[in-house]
Amino acid sequence: MSIQYHSSEENARNTWNALCAKNGLPEACNIGPNVSGLNQNDLHEIRKTARRALNKITDSLKPTDYDNATSDAITFAGSVVSAVNQQFERQQDANHFFGKKQSNSILRTAADFENHYQSRAKNTNDDPFDLADYLRGIANMKTTPTVKNALSVGTDTGGGYAVPGVLMPGILGAMLPASSLLSAGAGIVPLEDGAKNFTTAQVAYLPVAAWREEAGALAVSDPAFKAVIATPQSLSFMFKVSRELLADAVGLNEALNQVIAQSFALELDRVGLRGTGTAPEPRGIKNTVGTHAVSNGVNGGVISSYNPLFTGLTQILQADGPVPTAAIMSPRSLVNFGSLVDTSGQPLNTPNMLKNLKMISTSQIPNTLTVGTSTDCSEIYLGDFSNMYFAMRESVSIQLLQELYAGTGEIGFACHVRADVVLNYPQSFAVISGVR
Repeated sequence: MSIQYHSSEENARNTWNALCAKNGLPEACNIGPNVSGLNQNDLHEIRKTARRALNKITDSLKPTDYDNATSDAITFAGSVVSAVNQQFERQQDANHFFGKKQSNSILRTAADFENHYQSRAKNTNDDPFDLADYLRGIANMKTTPTVKNALSVGTDTGGGYAVPGVLMPGILGAMLPASSLLSAGAGIVPLEDGAKNFTTAQVAYLPVAAWREEAGALAVSDPAFKAVIATPQSLSFMFKVSRELLADAVGLNEALNQVIAQSFALELDRVGLRGTGTAPEPRGIKNTVGTHAVSNGVNGGVISSYNPLFTGLTQILQADGPVPTAAIMSPRSLVNFGSLVDTSGQPLNTPNMLKNLKMISTSQIPNTLTVGTSTDCSEIYLGDFSNMYFAMRESVSIQLLQELYAGTGEIGFACHVRADVVLNYPQSFAVISGVR
């Protein structure tokens, strides 16, 4: 779509240069929309310069200053930003077409999140801002020039704003203590923009080695790996906040990080453990082929010893799986293990073989499952959770719900993330059912 000027592009450029000179912005003079062939660093520099100049100039203008010449100048600067954005899109499309490799790094700790997004940060000399500042900008409230710059390039196809990388470590870091799976050692693989699917290798089973005579044939073994395609699905929720609280509240940034992180973490826990795999819900450990199903009795059984854990451990080790690192269970089950006593009424010591096993609770495992004649059963998920991760798009997206709560003076936001569950080695996991 061609840009329409009241006069001409040349006149618009001249007026833009005059406005830059008037506002002390010599670095923004002589920029133009011809950006083909420039590298990414130059593109980022041009876009940053144009956005800063636009912010400063438009802040200095009164409504009566917007004559045709000034409007053309602003349009011209906007065309520069648009040209840079289009060039970035072309480069991303080319990278995808020619097979740019996805990053396979699995992030597990707050330091991992910080290092990953810091290495991808651009415009590191911009003033810092937090999530509360960013939401104020989305809501068209008073905010900083840096937030305006981030918003000018952060829109996505759904009409929301992709949360800048500088804010993502705060959100993901807040998920760590809220998620039983992340606490147990599962990770997150951030997927770059490009293909909708992500293919990873899964260990189907271990190949069988055999001795052979000199010049003898090698033992034939079926493929030990199979391709697993992760297709991140959309997970969303919405919340509201009063205008006054968003504008003035102290500690709002921490509260926002906690709300967003915990809402996502709880549902990711549920699908990571019990997801059905029926679209749009990802498939969790329970419904993945290759994991071990362990029964705690035809009608279930009350926890009276560590035997259920030993039964699951045996199943994993017999399949040549690694020694489990964690057991995830309902709060009721965790308390039941903690209250075990010996014949003299003294607290039962944890067996040596299980002392390094992290026992973690989550509210996402119910206590109302039916096993045989019992309707009060639960489950325990046992395994080495380093063999599990969430394939997640790089950024959370936040969308302004413009009119939904306008009648009560509140502002609504919808948060979206796209993720899928991947098990590298299903034999690493056992699901113990019938736990009462």
